[in-house]
Amino acid sequence: MMNDEVIKLIENRRSIRSFEERPLDPEVLDKLKRLTLRCPTGGRFSVIEIVDQSKKDKLCALCENQVMISRAPGVWLFLSDMERFYSWMKEKKCAENFGESLNKPGIGTFHLGMQDAIIAAQNAVIAAEAMGMHSCFVGDIIENYEEIQAMFNLPKYAVPACLLIFGYAKSIPTSPLTSRPEPEYVFMKDGYKHQSVDECEKMYEKNTVSFRERGVLPFDNTGSYIEWYYRKKYTSDWMAEMSRSVGVFLDRWLSDEA
Repeated sequence: MMNDEVIKLIENRRSIRSFEERPLDPEVLDKLKRLTLRCPTGGRFSVIEIVDQSKKDKLCALCENQVMISRAPGVWLFLSDMERFYSWMKEKKCAENFGESLNKPGIGTFHLGMQDAIIAAQNAVIAAEAMGMHSCFVGDIIENYEEIQAMFNLPKYAVPACLLIFGYAKSIPTSPLTSRPEPEYVFMKDGYKHQSVDECEKMYEKNTVSFRERGVLPFDNTGSYIEWYYRKKYTSDWMAEMSRSVGVFLDRWLSDEA
């Protein structure tokens, strides 16, 4: 049987960046944590609940000075975490018990941990919505790895996957929801389908129209969405820092150092 309430919740969800100052009730938080953990994963993730205001403020500075991080009642850092399983296997001498040597976590476990963490985070998003709260993902958490690692004492095999902030919205915007592509452009049957420029333009036509109405497109507002994306995101300083930072924690994960 179709659950119309869940469908409506997903259809109307939007990112909220401004929250009421009221603290989150411990029972509400406990329920949200339990619902988050009902995610369909193998458990290769952990969540750091950030409550120290000084850490929220520092995190804000490291994430492009997004003040919403400092002001959000709930701030959760989701980690791809193989540290727990690897340490457990070493302590239990799992490899020795099978007459083998213990392999270090590879790039496969790194990737699976990322999947687990982000699946769990999305579970938290939907659960928070169902409980009357709202949330926003912060992608900048994968920048500045060295500072993030030191601030949260992250071991070698636990790395940032995503940051989620949440709370009770001050207000819900009445503006239209951000447009999404039609399914025909995203879902491909039995194999990858390369899309022509015309198909890509049609896929993001609503974005181009919306951005033109806002007057933010390049070339005196005559450009297209992809040209805006190229200049605003693809060639940005923060995108370069993301690539550098991810390279650092991936190199550390794969290194032979302890």
